[in-house]
Amino acid sequence: MSYNPFQDLEGNWWCQACPSGISEVGIDRSDIAYQMTEIGILLYQRLQSTPPFRYALVGVEVDEFRTYSELISGTTVPGLVLAETVWRSLGASTLFRPFSSGYVWYPYEGEVYKPLMVSPDLKNKLKELFVLT
Repeated sequence: MSYNPFQDLEGNWWCQACPSGISEVGIDRSDIAYQMTEIGILLYQRLQSTPPFRYALVGVEVDEFRTYSELISGTTVPGLVLAETVWRSLGASTLFRPFSSGYVWYPYEGEVYKPLMVSPDLKNKLKELFVLT
């Protein structure tokens, strides 16, 4: 597994953990979605005993979550873990459940294979079908 710590434009520190030997381009098969979900569950288990953090998210391409500013503007996605202080400052949404001591989360739903998002060929076939009928 590789770890890639970096700092965003707002000065927040992030750490990306990327497992080796799965996929580096997203989910292009259903078995990859299953494997990535298993890895996601393991990463959430590790988060339950890490040093303090404000928020965390596990998933494919979660670096697109972007910044703390977006978080406080109301972005809520499945799998989001918040420190209770952050959660309370954001209004203590009832979507969140206990995660570990001092943290809550909007429960993780796992990864999903969406063939129409992955395959331009399938998208084109679908478009042709609707254009022809």
